[in-house]
Amino acid sequence: MSGERATQRRGEGGDVMAAASKLAPLLEHLEGLDGPAELETLRRLLALSGLTRRDLAPHVRFLDEHYARNIVSKSPHYEMVCVCWRPGQATPVHDHRGSSCAFLVVEGEAVEKVYGHAVDGALGPLEGEHVRPTGYICASSEADIHEVRNDGPDELITLHIYSPALTQLNIYDPVTGRAQGWAPHTVET
Repeated sequence: MSGERATQRRGEGGDVMAAASKLAPLLEHLEGLDGPAELETLRRLLALSGLTRRDLAPHVRFLDEHYARNIVSKSPHYEMVCVCWRPGQATPVHDHRGSSCAFLVVEGEAVEKVYGHAVDGALGPLEGEHVRPTGYICASSEADIHEVRNDGPDELITLHIYSPALTQLNIYDPVTGRAQGWAPHTVET
């Protein structure tokens, strides 16, 4: 479903149409894909988008139990998701199992911690935690392992583009390093 159709269906007036038109160039490029996009292409598209919370308003929904993955648009070649985080919410330690991912911090501050496997197979942080402020774009390949969380007192909104579409990923026990497959939860907007 394209972002324009989703916002028109919600019928929230002129602001929604303006948001749809600001998303339109990004969605048009993604809809034209005939295979997975290069990671640098995803980064560039987000950098040029200039998107704000207002632009994503039809897709901004928070959940109390865990962060909310709100689908903006999806095809076999990509998935665009507006992720909304309340204070204290976090992803599990995970990879992207076959998909590259770039995300834009639209509002708030994300904290990212990157992990890797040692020679003995143990999983551990590769470096310290990084605060990703509003406007920051993070890009990771399918093999990268990380966690993202909202440690701040305010809401956090991030816009993720996965290519190809993310259907499964691995989550890792940070103590044992053991991986298990997981299908991410999503909300259609």
